[in-house]
This record gives sequence, C-alpha cells and structure tokens, in this order.
Amino acid sequence: LLFPSPHVVLSRGGEDSRVKRRREQQRWQHQRMHTSRPVTNNSHAFENRRTTKKTRRIGQILLTAAREGDETTSTTSFMDSMNIASRGDVANVTSSGSSTSSRSSLSYVPEEEDGDDDEAMAFPKRIYEEALGTKNNNNNEDEDEDVLRFCEPVLYSNNSSDDSSSTSSSKRKKLRIAVLLSGGVDSSVALSLLRAAGHECVAFYLQIWFQDDFRNFWDQCPWEEDLMVAKTVCERLRVPLRTVHFTDDYWNLVVKQSVEEIQRGKTPNPDILCNSRVKFGAFREWLDANEEEVGKFDRIASGHYAALERREDDETDVKLVTSGDARKDQTYFLAHLNSWQLQKAMFPIGGLPKPRIREIAENLSLVNADRKDSQGICFLGKVKFSEFIEEHLGTNPGEIREIESGEVLGTHKGFWFHTVGQRQGLKLNKRAHEGPWYVHSKDVEKNIVFISRTYHSEENERERDSFECDDLSWCRDSDMNQLSRIERCKVRHGESYYQVLSVERVPSSAVPTEIPPNAQQKLKITIDGIDQGLAKGQYAVFYSGSECLGCGVIC
Repeated sequence: LLFPSPHVVLSRGGEDSRVKRRREQQRWQHQRMHTSRPVTNNSHAFENRRTTKKTRRIGQILLTAAREGDETTSTTSFMDSMNIASRGDVANVTSSGSSTSSRSSLSYVPEEEDGDDDEAMAFPKRIYEEALGTKNNNNNEDEDEDVLRFCEPVLYSNNSSDDSSSTSSSKRKKLRIAVLLSGGVDSSVALSLLRAAGHECVAFYLQIWFQDDFRNFWDQCPWEEDLMVAKTVCERLRVPLRTVHFTDDYWNLVVKQSVEEIQRGKTPNPDILCNSRVKFGAFREWLDANEEEVGKFDRIASGHYAALERREDDETDVKLVTSGDARKDQTYFLAHLNSWQLQKAMFPIGGLPKPRIREIAENLSLVNADRKDSQGICFLGKVKFSEFIEEHLGTNPGEIREIESGEVLGTHKGFWFHTVGQRQGLKLNKRAHEGPWYVHSKDVEKNIVFISRTYHSEENERERDSFECDDLSWCRDSDMNQLSRIERCKVRHGESYYQVLSVERVPSSAVPTEIPPNAQQKLKITIDGIDQGLAKGQYAVFYSGSECLGCGVIC
C-alpha cells in the first residue's frame, strides 16, 4: 500500500512514532518519484505569458480540460488521475462519474462510520488522547482543555459537577467545518484538533498553478508534494479531502493588483490580500454558491497563528487577538479581514506555541511533523520573488544615483527590484567601498533609484517616525470611528511593535463620493521609533492590547 489505512489504530504501543512517520514519508515520496510525466501543452494562468516547452504533469491536463469545458476530464479526481499516470495510461483519463464541479474534485473520501453518537465520538477521543500524549495519563486536564480552547469542542468538562461519568460533560453544538489544508504542519494540527474536538470536518486544498510555469521548477512540482502530504494526513484523521482550483481568483484578486502596484513603485503585501480576498473571501463565496455539492459549513478554519474571542450572547461580535506564540503570530496577515469574515472564521492553533504544534504532530505520527515551514509569498510557493517580478514586468535598466550629490554610481535592472531601506543587491560601479549604501527613494517616472550612505542620519530619520495611511479596514464594525483605541502598530510581520504616540485625521478636500467611507479617511500615525524602511504600499496594522483592530495602507 502506498498510504496507510484510514483505519490505522491510534495506539502508542508498537512502533515508535518517529519510525511510523518515516515510513509514511517514504511511501508518498516513492509515489511522487515514480509518477510519469506526460507531455501536454501549457495551460496559461497569466496574461501575456510565454509558453513553456517542458513537460507537464497530469494535473494540468485536468485544469486545461476544466478551462475548455471538456466534460470527459473536468470531473476526474486528481488522485485518480495520478494513479492512472503512475500506470502510464494517460489516454484513459476520463470521468469517474463524480458529480463535482469543474473546479473541484474529491481527492480522498474515508469510509463511512456506522454506529450511534457514542461510537462516532470514539475516534475523535482517541485522536484527542493521542495528540496530547495523555493516554493512560490524565494528570494535565487544565493543559488539555487549553489545547482545544479555540476549537469550540463538542464535549467539554462541567466543573460544577462532581460526577466523573460521561454525563458530567456539557455538550456544545457539533459544527461542520471547512478546513484549509496546505500540507504544512500548522494546518494539519489545526485539522487534528478540530477532529479531536468532535466536529465534522472536510479538508480543502486550494490549488494554484503559478509555480509550474517557472524555469527553475520544470523538473519539480511542489504542489503535488503538498497535496500528497495533505491526503496522507486526511487518511490518518479519516477526513474527506477536496481539491479546488483557485488560479483565476488568485490572479484577479491578488496577483494582478500586486504586480500593478509594484510597477508603480509601491511595496504591496500579497499575503494580506490572499487571506481577505481568497481564503476567507472568494472561497467562502464558492462554498455558499456550491452548497448543494459540498454542503453547508458553520466555520472556515485555517492553521494561522491567531485567535478569535467570541461573545456568547452575540455571535456577530468577534475579536481577532494575537496568538500564543509572539514570534509566529500572524495577525498582521489577517488584519484585512472584516467582521463578516471573522464571524465564520476559526483559528484552532491560536493559543499554542510552535514547539507544542510540533509535539502534537509527532504524537499523532503525522507525516509532516518535521516538515520545514514554508517561507515567502503565499501564491509563489518556492519560486523566487525576483524571478516572478522579472517574468511579469521584465527588466528596465536605469541609473542608481546618490541622493545627496546626484552622482551616478551604478545601474539597476528595474526600480521594482528595489525597496526603500534595502541594503543588499545594489550593483555599484564606483564608491561601493564607501558603504554601506541604502535605497533612499525611487523616481518611478525617471526610473532612478536613489541611494544614501547617511540613511540613518538625524535629518533622514525625522522622515521615518511618522507616516500617513489610507484605505482603512477594520476587523469589527464598532471600531470604525474609535481611533482613540489604537495603542500600537506593526508596519511588517514580526515580533516588533511601535507604540503609537498620536493618530490624526488628515483632511482631504477632493475625495470622490463613490469611494467607500473607510477609503476616504486618511490618518497620520506618529510612532515612538525610527523605522528602517517605511514604503508606500506597505500595510500598517493597529492594535489595542492583544486585539488586532484593523489596518491601513501607507501612502
């Protein structure tokens, strides 16, 4: 068997968990290595892309068929097609009779479990015990309950009762949850905890194809490895896995705008837009539009390091708060979510530090327990950002000048390859030894990059203790006019905050009436420090204590 049985016994006896996990890793790696690569034409996801001449995998046949309306292939399960490809039977990629839509396919379906409610809860209970490593050791009840703190568990302890039987537990509503599964350890543990909490889960792998079109990945296919890992995790947890193609959504809602802003000399953050516009935007709308096919969901969960606090008397009032791991906290990337999106969102691992996540994954013998965390922009995967930009904007050589003297010191390939405050990657023909040199500013119209050795001088630093921002977005409707609540802010992802010294509204005399009210507002934020590189297009995210209030775009 290439994958472990979905009915694998979750006992801690027998094989060591690391040995079992290593065996599972070898299984999916073996299948990946022995999958044939049929030659097909490239299916364009971008505008004005040049056609690649290298081999394509069977998954692209499905995407091409879906785009062209080929009913004989568009409904084929991805993993079914992979199995066909492994036999070399490419010509027989035909419909499996599934009723799925052209952009969605079932990648794994567990066997149905028969029995009453008590029997249905037996497997989640075993997952719970195995995940915590508390089987035959129930001395850490407080810690155990805290692990499921943001999972809204179906069964939870009723401390007012002295009865230790099962009837002493109170019961919450069992939720049906769409879990965004990426193949990484964070989303896999999030799925595990939700399963342990007793909810009905369906995993969704959002398929994007951008990285297949780059030269440095003609001989690799990273998304396929991610999908195989996700499938193995779902088999382990007995959770259905559905693959949904979201290439066009990513391009139209995230990538296109990001490329255009980079071309205008700005520094956008695609990951923020990816979360608000795709994962908790377009994906939620797709779920609602395809309810007959996939069913109705109460929540959309992900493996983000963030947490939500809900009022029991008002489900519409949801606070986005920082996670239990300050270094990994991802509220910066979620600050663009609005109240409507947060009401249905769920972040199960929000209260846990990264080492605890790894420990839970290892306790469950998840195949990706030791898998390295992904870095970089969401839609690029392992593709280099500079290569992505060059692929879409090309090169446009220009001058590198010293800001103080105007002297030409070198050339650049295009101003869009450089950001304010950047120190690396400057190609100077002279005076390079006088550095360090920093990017001071850019003249987009004249295609000039200005640099300076005195970037940290008192005169220059006065320009970096305040900034203006617009395009404001608030996580709670009640926060729209509560600027006095802003206590601190971040201007990039990381542990560092700035204390906010003042918040001023900047008057605007000519704002089109059709622009949303939030976009009409412009704020001037004064901070208690000197930032290394405030750049137009960056997001500033605002906080009040641990609560994330919202964000604005530096202008």
